[in-house]
Amino acid sequence: MGETLRTLKAEEFARRLKMTTGEGDRRFAFFLGAGCSVSSNIPAASALVRDHWLPKLRDVVAPHRKDLLDWAKEVMGQYDPANPAGSYGEVINRLFLQPEERQREIEALCNGRFPAFGYAVLASLMALEGGRFNVVLTTNFDDLVADALYLFTATRPLVIHHESLASFIRPTRTRPLVVKLHGDNRLTPQNTAQETSRLKEEIEKQIVSLLHDRGLIFLGYGGNDAGITRMLGQLPSEALPLGVYWVNSTKPEGDLRKWLGLRKAIWVEKGDFDEAMLLLRDVFDLPHPTRRRFDEVFQRYTDTYGALTKRIHALPDTEPGVSELKQAIQRTDASFPDWGAVEIAASRVKDSDPAAAERLYQEGLQQFPQSAPLLGNYASFLQTVRRDMDQAEIYYKRALEADRSHLHMANYAGFLLSQGREKEGRALLERVLQRSDLRDWPGLAAESWFYAFVYWPIEKREEALRNLKKMLMEGDRSQASDLTLHIARARATKHDALFWIEKLAAVIAESAGLNTLDEWEAWRHT
Repeated sequence: MGETLRTLKAEEFARRLKMTTGEGDRRFAFFLGAGCSVSSNIPAASALVRDHWLPKLRDVVAPHRKDLLDWAKEVMGQYDPANPAGSYGEVINRLFLQPEERQREIEALCNGRFPAFGYAVLASLMALEGGRFNVVLTTNFDDLVADALYLFTATRPLVIHHESLASFIRPTRTRPLVVKLHGDNRLTPQNTAQETSRLKEEIEKQIVSLLHDRGLIFLGYGGNDAGITRMLGQLPSEALPLGVYWVNSTKPEGDLRKWLGLRKAIWVEKGDFDEAMLLLRDVFDLPHPTRRRFDEVFQRYTDTYGALTKRIHALPDTEPGVSELKQAIQRTDASFPDWGAVEIAASRVKDSDPAAAERLYQEGLQQFPQSAPLLGNYASFLQTVRRDMDQAEIYYKRALEADRSHLHMANYAGFLLSQGREKEGRALLERVLQRSDLRDWPGLAAESWFYAFVYWPIEKREEALRNLKKMLMEGDRSQASDLTLHIARARATKHDALFWIEKLAAVIAESAGLNTLDEWEAWRHT
């Protein structure tokens, strides 16, 4: 079986991986097998064959046979009860006679599955700056890698699930890349031995290029695919300079074992994908997902819905179709299940009937007292509409206590600055501007740099304007921005750029175009 594989404990492997990737441009690719998806409720290949497909096949072909194992050995001479996954292709081919049947079976197995803990950590690793772990190769048909990136990070992956997309597999990309070597559960998944014996030529070519200067880490993979072994065998000797790691509770067997021996691969004795990811999360000190990300998604949805409904309510009922639109709004409002319904109802009347809006906010906060978005929105309402600054500060602080995210920190900093408490406000603003995720919320980065331009000392204004211009040029604006109190403060302090501050506020709120700033000399030369 070739050379004996060197071994590493999983804890040491995690520490060495961090040390290696911390030194210059050193990158790894993950190779995922079915074992990674077990905790996400997708059976591994062995369990699928042994516990699901083989009994079903016996019941269709020979229902009189009760001795499942003896029957399987008779009809499939190569069936090994110690390695049911080795017969995966033959069993699925015998059970489902048509490709369409096989596709539907795989789609049903993958449908509705939620990425478990290990996939959340993997997504965080893939999203790390510099693309240290941005590549996943997988024989799995599921969407768990891409779903985890969408759910738990702000990074969007490029998913290659068909040979027609092979040209997009480029070694220089730092954006997360997921290559589904056997296809996708909704398209034409490759299952049988004939289908998987050889990967598509263009896919093979691009993978060889992709792995030229990386290391390769196998996780949850059984090693039973002849096509994968053939592809890896085409790699030149100088490829994979950072080594190959087989993370599994058991040694690989067969032809892949020979290839691993030739590559002097290291066996990391850890079979559970989630446990391995737990160790990597700990060593790399990766952040946990927070509710804030999901709150922000829902807040954006409700903001855009609120803007739509306000526009429709302003239309006269005599216009064609308006009556039906307003009825649709009523039904949609009634269907909101949580704080979003409160915010939509309150925002619709806050200008025309502030007392009614305040009543709605207070009733909503009795039901959702720890909703940071609702607390923050109520604070903003108290500040900008009711002009009750004492109560506004109370609720800004409550929002920040419920969620110490950049959003609530920036809003509270803006409040302090608008009240002339510039020492406190600047200190908090400095913390906000250091956040790498400031762009997660539309218009927030632009607003924060706007505060800096208005309130920073004159010698730092050029830096503030330069960053503000960058945000605006990249489209970071929001119709929800209300900067009137800051304009008033600039007027009160006789800011020498008051005229342009008003223009900047209009651009941020999307009520004016960038061209309104063209005549400003400081803008042109920043």
